[in-house]
Amino acid sequence: MESKNQPGIYFAPLQESTDFVYRRAHALHFGGIDKYFSPYLLVQKDGGIKKSHLRDTLPENCTGYTLVPQIMAGNSRDFLFLAKHLSELGYEEINWNLGCPYPMVTGKGMGSGLLPQPGRIREILDQSLPQLSCRISVKLRAGLISNDEIQQVIPVLNDYPVSEVIFHPRIAKQLYNGSPDWELFAKVSGLIKHPLVYNGDIFSPEDFSRAQVKFKTVSAWMIGRGMLKNPFLATELKGVQLPGREERIAVLERFHGEIFGSYASLLSGQSHLITRMTKFWEYFCFLFPDPHKAFKRVKKSVSQSKYEMAVSENFLQLRSGE
Repeated sequence: MESKNQPGIYFAPLQESTDFVYRRAHALHFGGIDKYFSPYLLVQKDGGIKKSHLRDTLPENCTGYTLVPQIMAGNSRDFLFLAKHLSELGYEEINWNLGCPYPMVTGKGMGSGLLPQPGRIREILDQSLPQLSCRISVKLRAGLISNDEIQQVIPVLNDYPVSEVIFHPRIAKQLYNGSPDWELFAKVSGLIKHPLVYNGDIFSPEDFSRAQVKFKTVSAWMIGRGMLKNPFLATELKGVQLPGREERIAVLERFHGEIFGSYASLLSGQSHLITRMTKFWEYFCFLFPDPHKAFKRVKKSVSQSKYEMAVSENFLQLRSGE
């Protein structure tokens, strides 16, 4: 049974993990997600968009669930180019990434690299929003090198009709180390004028319950790594009773089978396929009794037949509980 007051649950975008193949399979076999967010699109050096990024947001590849595409832009020209492209595809909401913590992005003045430059953020919003009819939400961190930076960004965001602010209370330099700064999140929640979404380190119903008690005014919750490690998590958080153990394992097998089959038809060559599935198992392995061994079996696979044997052995051990 589902609870009457269900929380809004968003699936965070993770590069190389939550593409349209994964999202489609997750929505079909697990559900519970109010919005899926695509990994970011950005403008390439040639002025275009990478083919795989274009494919990832084609409406025909994203049916059966609500998708919010995410863009990465450090200037209004790129922002408008990407947003208009997605708006023309029919997307009514687009998310602007001001949170990516990786140096290859921040060093180019994008993602969290923009947070020390509130004037530049204001300039991009000022020049872009009047030309767009779609909603713009923002995903951001506490800062690039200091959580003082968020204090200068909030007044800028408050001046524009941003539809939502998704806040991960870590600075970029932390990556995913240490703990999210809950005191900072509480402070930001009292200053931001827009609907606020919490993001950061929700891996279990217990984590979620603690965060809910702490942040009663949060409009929705974004989860990334926790969802990849446990695809059932969203339905658990919404009070849906999970099926019995054998059926859960059967669902996981069908989920894996669909993803494997989709990549087998999309990717060329066994090596490319196994590399992609190994990435999938970096998180999927946590559903198995010994995650390290489950992942190691897959990683050692040198052919498709070896991979399939490794997967069979992993599921055999899952059923036996060893």
